[in-house]
Amino acid sequence: MIYIQAFKRGLKPDPALTITEWSDKYRYLAGEGAAEPGRYRSSRVPYLIEPMNELSPSSDTQEVVIIKPTQVGCTELANNFIMCIAHLYPGPCLFVLPTVDMAEDHSKTKVTPSLEHMICLKDIIKPIRSKDSNNTILRKAFPGGSWTFCGANSPTSMRSKSIRYLIMDDLDEFKKDVGGKEGGQGYSIDLFMKRTDSYGRKKKVLKISTPTVKELSNIEIEYKKSSQGKYHVPCPHCGGFQYLEWGGKDCKYGIKFTHNEDKVILDICYVCKHCGKRIDESEKSKMLENGHYVHKYPDRKIRGFKINSLYSPSGWVSWSQIATEFLDINKDREKLKVFVNTRLAETFDEGGDQPDWVFLTKRAEPYDMISIPSEVRFITMGTDTQDDRLISVIRGWGKYEQSWLVYWGELFGDPDQDEVWQQHDKLLNRAYERADGAKLYIISAAIDSGGHRTQAVYRYCRTRAPRVMCIKGASTLGKPLVNRPTAQDVTWGGQLIKGGVQLWTLGTDTAKSLIYNRLKQEDKQSAGYYHFPIGLTDEYYMQFTAEKMVTRYSSKGFPISEYIKTRHRNDVLDAEIYAYCAAIRAGMAFMDWAKEDINKNIVNLDKNRKKPVKREEPARSSFMS
Repeated sequence: MIYIQAFKRGLKPDPALTITEWSDKYRYLAGEGAAEPGRYRSSRVPYLIEPMNELSPSSDTQEVVIIKPTQVGCTELANNFIMCIAHLYPGPCLFVLPTVDMAEDHSKTKVTPSLEHMICLKDIIKPIRSKDSNNTILRKAFPGGSWTFCGANSPTSMRSKSIRYLIMDDLDEFKKDVGGKEGGQGYSIDLFMKRTDSYGRKKKVLKISTPTVKELSNIEIEYKKSSQGKYHVPCPHCGGFQYLEWGGKDCKYGIKFTHNEDKVILDICYVCKHCGKRIDESEKSKMLENGHYVHKYPDRKIRGFKINSLYSPSGWVSWSQIATEFLDINKDREKLKVFVNTRLAETFDEGGDQPDWVFLTKRAEPYDMISIPSEVRFITMGTDTQDDRLISVIRGWGKYEQSWLVYWGELFGDPDQDEVWQQHDKLLNRAYERADGAKLYIISAAIDSGGHRTQAVYRYCRTRAPRVMCIKGASTLGKPLVNRPTAQDVTWGGQLIKGGVQLWTLGTDTAKSLIYNRLKQEDKQSAGYYHFPIGLTDEYYMQFTAEKMVTRYSSKGFPISEYIKTRHRNDVLDAEIYAYCAAIRAGMAFMDWAKEDINKNIVNLDKNRKKPVKREEPARSSFMS
């Protein structure tokens, strides 16, 4: 009987009641996270009314993005959403936070306490029972649907059944790639989004977060895709609408204040952008009540909303408190970053080291990759492996480590199968003709063994060593470019061969720093200059510059520098690093560039023979440690 009732309930059309109307009628705030326990009043946070209405079934909007500071009520908006779902329009709902611990804490402290005071949900959401798998801290079932709380750090959270409602809170703390290089599963936000596909137009997605680092912020990326709405309020004097801004020292409008030597705020106000008159904080409530969102791109289907702490309701975060925090920064970069993120709801520009890909396109030269420039002395190859392709870069090296791109491309196919490796062999073994007629061959190649195809790479490299080296990157600053190899076990014909392949560890962060410095060079005669041919796609340059060096601070205040992806794909950068390290392993650091006949020592294949010329293992002095 219960299942029949749930089925019939699921057939009914969604009620016309909006989430805002439902919240004002039924929602009760309780628990640690409630700033004002008791009945929910949307009039206290009028800037959340439009986002809640867009999440209602009466709206055609499927996706809502909110970029916000701390303490403005957005978490309770998400709770309103899931509770209204359970009461009026049930369906499977997934609530995602950065970690499982955070998901458990949210369920315990912000959701469960409110349920105890809400009569409308008492018969729908049952109390937690130790032996009832449908009602736990992380899962609560109800007729026609369920809530599931999970962490974005758990790859298993992104599989299983489809969901109609998806909430992702604190989006900037989500990992870019779940699982990393070792078993990476892709962009975590995209993986969650795919679980809503089967619901089509009926799905509803809510993304909320305080922004973090410029160009790395998840919520900034999502907000840029949206209508980009900002909450405008009217001036009590002239009636002119404006988005409240901090302003700044040289700005004629925004927050203005005075203070004494002890940094005590003596007077503070907001100066109107239109009439220049003083607006006291006591007038803020009326301004918020009469405000509305102005969307930069009103025709976009994804609805985006943005506010900052200046909008915080009276009694929560005052203008004086914000000004006091600003005075406390005192040239402390980390405090400034926290202020910009959590009060102004803006991304913080970390600066950092990242070449400009547009600048690189302007460095392209009129040489043909079919005919290698005569300055090239030898060539190497670097290959990055993915689940469905190989990405290869071939570079020619000349005097003082100048280099010319000879080839870049993708070979599609599963690395666990032979076909894609046969394509790779054609690139590896062919002759590359130089402009003066000389034919060069790849003397050293490096192939990435990370990811899901490790054994396939091991098998390929084992039969082509020492010319082809099996590598693994180590993202540690200061680590040598090429380290001594270690023996690894390899499966061969269904059997395990102990120590059957040599694995070389590369200092990838060290290589990135060196290569990125060279990409900034403007003099084409400089040592280490990177040359590019005219005609490369933008995708090549964007992948080559897809990472940025940023400095973070540990919990103990120590600076930590690391490279972080700013774009979804960085395959070219990885392949370029491997091609460079292959050249170092071949002895490039010890070559005598003054010798003009160096070419004679680098042609390592005899085209007149069917088999490669036998090569000895490189001497120990031919790699840098």
